[in-house]
Parts: sequence; C-alpha cells; structure tokens
Amino acid sequence: MAINNATQKYKDMLYLASLFHDIGKFRQRASMDEKLKRKIKEEYGFQMSENLTGLAHQYVGAYVYKSSKLPYRELVSAIISKHHERISTITSENELITRVVSIADKLSSAEREDYGTQSDVRIKLMKSIISTVSLSGRSKDGYFRKLSKFSDAYEPVNEEEAVRTNYEKEYGALWKEFEQLIQDPEFEASNNEVLERLYYILKEYTSNVPSAFYYSEPDISLFSHATSTAAIAVALYKQFEDDLFVKQNDRFMKAAGILDGIENLVRKYWKNEASQPDASDKEVFGVIKGDISGIQDFIYKTSWQNGLKKLRARSFFIAYLSEIIARYIIEKEGLYQSNILYCGGGHFYLLVPAKTIDRLEEYQRDIDEKMYKAFGIDLAILLGGIKINIHDLIEFKVHDELAKILEEKKNKKFESVIDLEMFIPEDFSGPRCPYCGRKMLQITRKEEQEEAFECVFCESFAELGRKLANSDYLKIEKCPELITPPANVDEVFKMFGYELKFSDNPDKFAFAIDKKTYDQNKAMYFTKMATYVYKKSDKDYEMTADLETIAREAEGVKRWGILRGDVDNLGRIFQTLQVSDKEKRTPISFVSTLSSELEAFFSIVLERMVVEKHPKCNVIYSGGDDFMILGPWSELPLLARDITNEFRKYSKNDELSISMAIAVAPSRKFPVYKLGTLAGEYLDDKAKSYKRTYNNKELEKSAIYMFGGYVGWEEFDKVYKLNQQLEDIISQGVTRNILHVLSAFLDKQQEGEQPKIWRLYYYVGRLMERQENRETKALIQRFFNEILEEGNSRLYDKLGLVIKWVHDKTRKVESDENGKASQNRMITEV
Repeated sequence: MAINNATQKYKDMLYLASLFHDIGKFRQRASMDEKLKRKIKEEYGFQMSENLTGLAHQYVGAYVYKSSKLPYRELVSAIISKHHERISTITSENELITRVVSIADKLSSAEREDYGTQSDVRIKLMKSIISTVSLSGRSKDGYFRKLSKFSDAYEPVNEEEAVRTNYEKEYGALWKEFEQLIQDPEFEASNNEVLERLYYILKEYTSNVPSAFYYSEPDISLFSHATSTAAIAVALYKQFEDDLFVKQNDRFMKAAGILDGIENLVRKYWKNEASQPDASDKEVFGVIKGDISGIQDFIYKTSWQNGLKKLRARSFFIAYLSEIIARYIIEKEGLYQSNILYCGGGHFYLLVPAKTIDRLEEYQRDIDEKMYKAFGIDLAILLGGIKINIHDLIEFKVHDELAKILEEKKNKKFESVIDLEMFIPEDFSGPRCPYCGRKMLQITRKEEQEEAFECVFCESFAELGRKLANSDYLKIEKCPELITPPANVDEVFKMFGYELKFSDNPDKFAFAIDKKTYDQNKAMYFTKMATYVYKKSDKDYEMTADLETIAREAEGVKRWGILRGDVDNLGRIFQTLQVSDKEKRTPISFVSTLSSELEAFFSIVLERMVVEKHPKCNVIYSGGDDFMILGPWSELPLLARDITNEFRKYSKNDELSISMAIAVAPSRKFPVYKLGTLAGEYLDDKAKSYKRTYNNKELEKSAIYMFGGYVGWEEFDKVYKLNQQLEDIISQGVTRNILHVLSAFLDKQQEGEQPKIWRLYYYVGRLMERQENRETKALIQRFFNEILEEGNSRLYDKLGLVIKWVHDKTRKVESDENGKASQNRMITEV
C-alpha cells in the first residue's frame, strides 16, 4: 500500500491508541465522583451492557481521551473503548486498528487479560523491580515505588508504608497535573513534535503508576506497558502494511487471517501449552542493537586547553549520537519514539518489523560512510539485528545473541567502506591535528597575543561545552541531511538529518538542561544525561569553575581528581529477570521498567545528590549505568561513599553494587583526558577485579580503588574511621613524622618480614608521653588499638591507603609550580 496521508493518519491513530489504551486505569484510581461516572455510562452504556464489564478502564480511558485536546479524539477514543472486545469480522479501518492494539496489549504484558473493573487490592503501588533482583536465586519480597512523577525519583517504601498510602489522594494529585497538560490546544495537530511531547508527558506521570493489579504487587509500570504496546503495534502494522488494508467483499479478510493467527499463538503461549515456538510462529519482529565503538579513546582524545568543556561536550556528544542514530533509523522506517526500547551508555535497542532486519546492512553502510567522513576509523557505530517470533517476543531473551553478533562485528569495522573511502588520496600538506588528523588553521589567540595553529573541528567541542554550561534548553529539530564532511561537531548531527539548537527561552518541544528548573509546562522533558557544573559566584555574575578553581577547593594538596563508576554485573541482572517463579517470562515491558529504574538513578538521583551534598564537583556524565565526576580530590572519597549509600537506598537490594575508582591529577594542569583514561583503567583492572573473603563469604567487585589501594564497600567505614582518627591526631599538633614511622613498619610487613611490633609500642609510648592533652593521648591509643590485628602481631592491611589519604589532606598548600616536586616528596616520604 502506497504511503499517503490516510496511511500516516491510521498509523498515528494506532500509535496514540496504543499509548493511551490503558489510561483509564490511571483515572480510575483517582477519586471519580458520581457526575463523572454518570457521564461515562451515558457515553458507553451500550458497550458496557453488551460486554457485562461495568465501568471498566477501557471506557474510562476512552472518555478521558475524548474529553482532552489530543489528536483524532473521536476515532482514537472509540479504539480505546473497544480494545478488549473480540472483533472477529473486520469491516472498517478503525476495527482493524483496534485488533492490532488488542494483540499488542497482550504481547506487551504477557499476562492475564484485564476486562473488568479494578479489584479491591491491598497495595496499589508499583513494585520496584530492582529491589527484587537476585543474582543468587534468592526470593525477595521487594519494595514499592511511591506514586510520584518520574523526575521525583524517590526511594522505594516497604510494605507497611505502602499499605498506609492514601491512594485516592495521591493518584488524584498526580492525575490533576496530568489532565491539565493533555488539555493543551497545541495537541490537536498530529505531528512529530506533538507525538514526542505526549510520549514524555506519559513518561513523567505514569512511570511510577502500576499497569495493572493482576497481582497484589504489580511490577510493570503503566508507561512501560503503554510504550512497549505502542512499539509492538506499530512494528506489526509496518510488517504487514501491504496486506492489512486489502479489502475483499467489504471485509479485511487478509488482515483478519494474519491477526487471528497471531492471537491464537498468544493464547497458546499464555496457557503454557508450548515451551518451544509453534511451527506456525513466523518471525514478524526484529530487534536491533546499536553500539558505539571507540568511546573511551574518543572522549579522552583531546588537548588540555579547555579540557573540562571538551570532556563534558564529548560525553554529551556520545549520548546524543546514539540518540540521533536511533531516531534516524526509526524515522526512515516510519516508526516512533516508543520503538526505541532503550538508549543510553553508548548503545540502543530498537523494536522493528522483521523486514527492517533485511535492510540492516544498508543502514550499516550508510552510517559507516557518514562516520568515516566525520572521524575516520576512530569512532564507529555497529549495528546487530535478529528476527524474532511471537514466542521470542514474550520471552524476550535477546541480549546475549545480539552481544555475540556485535562482538564479531568489532573486528570488521568499516568493512563496507574500505573500497569506497579509505584509499582516496588526501592532501596532507600543512600541520595536522594530533587528535583527529584534520588540517589545522593558523589563528591568533587573544589572551596570548601570539600566532598558533588550531583544529576547528576539535575546538568546536569547547564551544559545545560552553553552550551546555550556559544554556537553559536544548531542542532537536529535523534538517536536510548534510552530505559533505562535517566541519564541526554540530554538522555531525546534521549528517543524519538532525540539528541541536541551544536556547535560553522556554519551549514545550525542547529539553531542559538544568533539572532544578525543569517544568513540563515549559519544556518537553530534561536532557538524557546529568549535566551539573560547579559555578563560582563573583560580585556580578556566576562563572563556570575551571580546573584551577576546582583544585583550589581541595583540602590539603590543591589538586583535582576524577571519580568513575558503573553498575556491577549488569548483564547478569537482566538475565535474572522474570515476572514470577511460576511463569518464568520476561515480557518486553518488564525489561523496560527495570531500564527506567536504572535511568532514574543515574540521570536524576545521582546528580541531585551531587548538587545537594557535593556542589563543588562537576558531573561530566551520568546516565545508563555509569558516571564520571570531576572535583576537588579530597571530596571524591566521600562522594563515592554517598553514591554507594544512595544506590543502596534507591535499589533496596544488598546484592547490587557500583564499583568505582579515583584518579588524582599529579598537577593542576594535567590533561583531563589522561586522568579520565587512568580512572577508567583503575575501575576496570583494579576495582572490578578485587577479590576478598568477608564474613566467610567470597566477594568480588563492589569496591573502590583509590590512593593506590583497594577498598570493598563493606570495608570503607573502617578505612574512613581510621582516616578521621589519624587526621584528628595530626590536627592536635602531633608530629607528621608519625606517617613516616607507620609507613616504614608497613613496608616491612608488605615485603614479607614479620614487623617488630614491640618497637611500634615503644614509639607509641614515647609519643603519648610527649602529649600534654589527655584527649590527644586517648586518640593515639584508640588509633593504634584499631590498626593492630591478629593478636596485635600485624598492621591493618589498608593502613597504607589511610596514610596516603591523610598525608595529602593535611599537607600545607604549595604553589602550582612546586606541585610536581611536592608530589614526589610525598611519594618518597610515604
């Protein structure tokens, strides 16, 4: 069927009906007065009596949609009202769309159907999936998400508090805000901007609303169910679009045959009549995974000048490059935002029609050509895809297979463009950029009044960093695809037909950069990654702090540092997912709900905590499942501890953890990219490989590597306590020589010698004799009691780390010119 306005209209109607098909559940849970109930019964009374369902959510939802300012109100509301009806004979386009929505609804949830009114259950909050994850196979009761907006990102509550919740009041307050937003007259036109804004309104207001009360503790959000239903519905529509609208004798008989076949399979799988795919179960869907290859080298491959701006900009660029390419594919395939199942951390997942997989190599070739023009072989986008049937969609165990496909493709990057691009002669005259290889231009730097060579492309990242720090809103707009090699970072996005525009003016179709000022009445949503920067206030204005300023904020040695971290065992976490022990299914909406819980922590909770407790630190990036933060070195250990504690409170799960690593700049002007790389190596090679025994349990990961030593999170409190004690001792005027003496004893022990502890006792005794203050003597005694182990025969094995920490924190400030010498003295002394 040729694409025309009618086809686009039907597809938009299908998408909207899928997104809002269960919105009545949200409205039902708020207080509905008798007047409203009467109006709904007057509108849909005949259908209610026909289906013996009473005031069910489909009629409430239809009334809500019809009373709003949303597109195609009459048509879409009719689809919503009938999406639980059995339509055997399809005679109209509306009935056809209704059947597709109904099937997609069942496939999304992989659960029992919900035809009636809401049951009177004890708990009407959504269960937190992350709280129930078990890597050891333990059964967990889990916690519950508060009824709130997604951007609130509150920690979960226990069952007792969940039972005490005033559901009608809290649902009512949330609904009132939501209802006001969907009365915006701008929604009456169906276009890409409107559809995207509606997607984000639903995300904000229904991510913490449970989809259904089939169980007393539902664990799939209304948002995840709605968007995965929409993704499935549109993918089905596109897969069979040439056949669905073929009429025979005034009936859509071909469509009925296709949809009947799918619905029969769904019923069979629901009843667990087939543990393997049925012979008639054809591959009708596809899943695409996109991975950005070369991220680490790309992010840190930059000059030291404006290093902080460039680092933030490059991290932002990676986050939005994956977003733009995901949009690029779904836009060309005629799909929607909901078909992007996940996008973060440099990769994305798309749900597409099976026939899209047949075109995947064309997309790969097209993207390869564009990326090669922009970055040579430094940065690549790898696409892997598989076709799946109905059984696979219900189980949704696709991650391992896609990972294997992409692992194989890593060795064949740019294979499609080798002949086309790599052997075309280039002009290599003149100075070349050591980072990207482009020809540099001669410029005059105002601040230095001297001639220099500059790479326009690399310096454009500094400008992007400046916009991120100083702008309030970001808007993503369509534009003609650029076919020439990009001259700056903005033009890379234009190669894919998108333009990123920064502004200080509120815009309902733009993203707020600062989450503190985010208001959904003034912006579509907020940017997908944390963007907080430390700003130093002057008399008349605020200025983004540079590395020098951040270093001066440190206690002791004036240095800045980098903290990096990511979730441990993320692959295993997703592999353990299943709706229940009985069903052992992982519906697509279940996976989506967990992804959104992780997103909320890294994009909202972590940044909010930094702003409140550690405002002198800069969030370079945080999203997906990892983060990087730059700040005064002395602030980072406590920040790391706070992140761990926040994650524990948020996840309510003692089996989940975040490993981290700290790298400290040896001088204030040390290149940011080098330290970022070093922190990454510490994280991967040190923290995540730390094995130990604790309370007769073998532990691995769940640790931080800092100041040359490993610390498991179960050990951190003791290390910090000793750090505070030793710091207090020195602050009382006790000689800093104590650090040297302790180091000497520890060195002997680490060399395999049995330390002569009696000498240490002698030294401590003499030290205490010299103290006049009784409190100081008690401090020294307490500290030495803490660091002796194994019958007072050995020193605590983390003592070296404590000494280094205290040494730097209590050292007097030195000038930057003497920084390197001072650092060397510290290493010699300790």
